[in-house]
This record gives sequence, structure tokens and C-alpha cells, in this order.
Amino acid sequence: MNLTKRELAVMRILCEADHPLMVSEIVQKDKDSTVYSVQRIIQNLIKKNLVAVDGMAYNKKALGRTFKPLVTAESVEASALQEILRGLSGRKLTSSHLIAALLPTDNSDQTLEELNRLEKLICQRKEQILQSKRPASGKDSEDQEG
Repeated sequence: MNLTKRELAVMRILCEADHPLMVSEIVQKDKDSTVYSVQRIIQNLIKKNLVAVDGMAYNKKALGRTFKPLVTAESVEASALQEILRGLSGRKLTSSHLIAALLPTDNSDQTLEELNRLEKLICQRKEQILQSKRPASGKDSEDQEG
């Protein structure tokens, strides 16, 4: 999910909202934007499969489309962090450096729970990598032999 700063701002607004938003509502929440710029950004986000038209609604006297995010707020923020990491990659900063800097330093039960969640995510990612490196087995290899 390669987002520009403006796309990221609109995605954050949509993800934080408790209902689908019209372009005019997004502009009200982001004072640096215009209706035209938000319309253009929304179209880009639709092309990237990150936003969808949800329906129609009235705002004052106008009828307009409402938009909803197709991804979670967490995935938007994770993507933003990945972009930051890519920008820092030339400085020999690795993911492990960033994670170590973000780890809580207290000894609370919440910290332990968070570390357990991180450990689970790491194990899942390692398994994904290992599976992608395994040669295809099963039917395909049997079909080639017979």
C-alpha cells in the first residue's frame, strides 16, 4: 500500500470515522484540502482498492456519495511505518532496531501480553517465509512424473 501523504491523511480520516463519509465531510476534517483534491485522492484510493463507495447521503441540500475504507486503520498505519523504514534503509536501520526502540520498558502484565502478541506475529511471518521457500509438492509433482 504505497500512499502519498495526502492519501494517508484521507485514509486516516476515513478509518477514524464511525460512518462512511462524503467528500465534503472529509474536507471539513482536513482543512488543508479542497473538494477537488479530495475527490481526486478518493478516486486514486478506489483504484488502489483501499476505499469503496458505500452509498448516497444528503449533506445540507446536496446529495453525494459516501465512502468507506476497505482496510483497517492498523494496516494503514503499518503501511506508513513501512514507508518510513524504506526511507531509513540506507542508514543501516533495520526492522529489529525500530521494534526494539518501540518495546515497552516496564514489567507490567500488559507489556508481557504485548510481547506475546509480537512473538506470535514473528512466528507467523517466519512460517510464511518458510512456506514460500518450500518446493511445490503433491499433485503437481505427481502429474509431472506420470
